[in-house]
Amino acid sequence: MVAASLAVAVSVPLDLVPWLRGPAPYPPEWQWAFRPGGPSRTLLAAAACAALLLSLLGASGTGWARRHSRVASRVLVAGAVLLAWGFQLALLAREPGSPLATALSRTRSRSFTSHHAVAVSEDARDPIAFLRRHAELLPTHVRSAKHSATHPPGPVLFYRAALAACERSAALRETLLAAAGREDPDSPPPPARPAWAAALLGALALGLLGAATAWPVFHLARELGASPLAASRVAILWGLLPGPALMTPQFDQALALPVAGATLLMLRAALDERRGPRLAGLAGALGGLCVFTSYGAAAFLAVCGAAALVAAPPGGRESSARAVLGRRVGLALVGGTVTAAVAFALPALLGHRPLRAMATALSIHREVYTAPRSYALWLLFNPLDLALFLGLPVALTLLLRSVLPGERGALVTRFRLALLGGLALLVLAGVTRGEVGRLWIPLMPALLASSLVTGVEGPSRREALGQGALLALLTLVIAGYWIV
Repeated sequence: MVAASLAVAVSVPLDLVPWLRGPAPYPPEWQWAFRPGGPSRTLLAAAACAALLLSLLGASGTGWARRHSRVASRVLVAGAVLLAWGFQLALLAREPGSPLATALSRTRSRSFTSHHAVAVSEDARDPIAFLRRHAELLPTHVRSAKHSATHPPGPVLFYRAALAACERSAALRETLLAAAGREDPDSPPPPARPAWAAALLGALALGLLGAATAWPVFHLARELGASPLAASRVAILWGLLPGPALMTPQFDQALALPVAGATLLMLRAALDERRGPRLAGLAGALGGLCVFTSYGAAAFLAVCGAAALVAAPPGGRESSARAVLGRRVGLALVGGTVTAAVAFALPALLGHRPLRAMATALSIHREVYTAPRSYALWLLFNPLDLALFLGLPVALTLLLRSVLPGERGALVTRFRLALLGGLALLVLAGVTRGEVGRLWIPLMPALLASSLVTGVEGPSRREALGQGALLALLTLVIAGYWIV
């Protein structure tokens, strides 16, 4: 594991193995572009954030932390959220502009995501009217706003809300623009200032939501059997994973929070017979928000939710396999029904045509991103890309613990195997072909927790520090030499 991670860290700056970046450039295939000269600016601030995250791992093994494990674990996770957010922003220094200016320009770019561009256009001036016309607007966005053409209305409405906040608050608007350095001669004219400020506000919010995923990761690790301090180590490591740290500002990193939350709630629903339906309903509500943001989130929810239901042991008054199966199917139906209600039924009450919009968006996605690419090629490269952006040491640990004999009856073992089974089906489906290091970020919290939790005290401080150091190195190297 250490040798493989170091080999990749050496290969990336020299581009010794170009196929690590993918088989071929877009179009029609996919490949992360190489930056021969390295980062445009120093990554010392990012390295400092990584070092502070590693110091939190070290602090988790102090005497005070062991004596006050519950309080200490929560303090450590709270610190990890802030440092992970700072790490994301500091990594943007690899681009020529300042980190905040880069976040703003990425958000405004039609080629990076395009959701903001649609949100500030005439098409979305009236959010209700936009919902009603969403299905018919999608084909018109294929050339000018590709990402928006393949998504539900959620991302556009997110930036529309940010725009409304910046229009109403001059203090918020001017503070954001000043922080991004837009008080120079190139500053936006007065009519455009709220839109520019909304771009930065949305970008910062997405990054913070991604960093805050450390909380459900912590609680998921606890449910899988880890002690408070061991679970806090897993949560701290979330901030060092290459995918979530490098993809700012993307909705994929923000979606990790509700997907992880829904997974946690579904696991608790399966473990708690009395509160199960209520918890499954809450999981479904989070799932509905996910699907309203990305149609692909339905697959992530299915994979993680199924793993949670399969992993939980029989409990309470259940006395037969049929009773267990019936209860788990019931929980899945509750969660799925609420998800559909939030993602489709509620918007339909406002005039949205969700089924037509979904069919149109998925058809565009298939035509533009799926059909032109080789199915067989991405059977190999999707797992590789996922492993690199999940973090090679985490991915290799996950595979190793899945093939070696372990505690067969342990909840974490069942969760790990069920998760890998669902992941294998997702790969075989071939719906996603390329760029899964970004697109599959919502799966990474469950993959991380299932990889590192080993009994009550695992991961140990030593193991977590080793994993963290390798993850930090790989993230910094990829940031410097790959254009992501």
